[in-house]
Amino acid sequence: KFGSSLAAHLCNARPRQRTHAASLMRRSLAMAVFARRAFSLAAKRPPRLVVVGGTHGNEYTGVWLAKELANKKLAPGVETFMANHAAIQANRRFVDEDLNRCFSREKLDGFRADGAATVEAARALEVDAALGPKGSDAAADLVVDLHTTTANMGITIICDAWCPFALRAAAYVQQQLKNPSDAVFGDVKIMYNAISDAEHAPYLASIGKRGLQIEVGPTPQGVVRWDVVDATRRALDAILELAEREAAGETVELPARVEAYSVVAGANQKLAWPVDEQGFPTAVPHESLQDRDWHPLRKGEPLWRDHEGNTVPYDGSRGDVITPIFINEGGYYYASSGRGIGVAEKTVVDVPKACD
Repeated sequence: KFGSSLAAHLCNARPRQRTHAASLMRRSLAMAVFARRAFSLAAKRPPRLVVVGGTHGNEYTGVWLAKELANKKLAPGVETFMANHAAIQANRRFVDEDLNRCFSREKLDGFRADGAATVEAARALEVDAALGPKGSDAAADLVVDLHTTTANMGITIICDAWCPFALRAAAYVQQQLKNPSDAVFGDVKIMYNAISDAEHAPYLASIGKRGLQIEVGPTPQGVVRWDVVDATRRALDAILELAEREAAGETVELPARVEAYSVVAGANQKLAWPVDEQGFPTAVPHESLQDRDWHPLRKGEPLWRDHEGNTVPYDGSRGDVITPIFINEGGYYYASSGRGIGVAEKTVVDVPKACD
């Protein structure tokens, strides 16, 4: 409009006025062209995709891959981030508390208001500043957090309900990695947390505008196994590939619906094993249940073995038939991570369209 009014003024102006008006019009047009080019460059700027390792310090697969990727020429916009240096150095899940439970809005605001009293509280604020701030326009476009488990979970993509991209990515990983001949890593599972608002999500990945977690096992803590590294890398490659294809405007064919395992977040949703006064277990997962993640457990079937060797059956407290996950996960011996065996409900969910 400014250029149009200048043109009209130019037609009706005297010679000297025309010269000045023409100069203004050329300047206006030049600024408009510059603005369009700047907008075009901004639109083409690659999304910021952050791969995180070491959120749990003794899950060395993520640490290995983050270091490996840091030494490679990555695609534009892709970067790596090491989450919990102190826990990595100590080869411990955490120093004071579970870092991957520190990123809800309530927790972050509490750390800022009351002071960061633990190693992980202080680090959570640093991570939020580096990758976020959470909920802001400046936050990373996608955060992929790498985890391992001592449980027989295979490759699991952990999605939260607040992030539609996570579910699409999980469906894409299933497509790309499906291999019936691979009994451990050839059947990718989707774990679907019923957290509809990222502000309530306690996980590091929730700092990003989009976020999800890769969980691969079984593998011991503080150990790097090549097969687990390879499985994690293949899942990560597929997720980054989908993100880049969608960013380029490509429509990727995905199933309309996928099988998933719905989980309600929170330690109270687990089958908590009994503990003594020091918090040490007084019963362990029954041998008939061990390594049978994703398989149904029915009321009355063996759940625990106690100190005397007695079998303690499942009492049906979470439903007559449930799906145990993270069976005997080493990290779940800690109260701050939530003790016990996870419980999931097998379901089918719609895969969102690429419009988030």
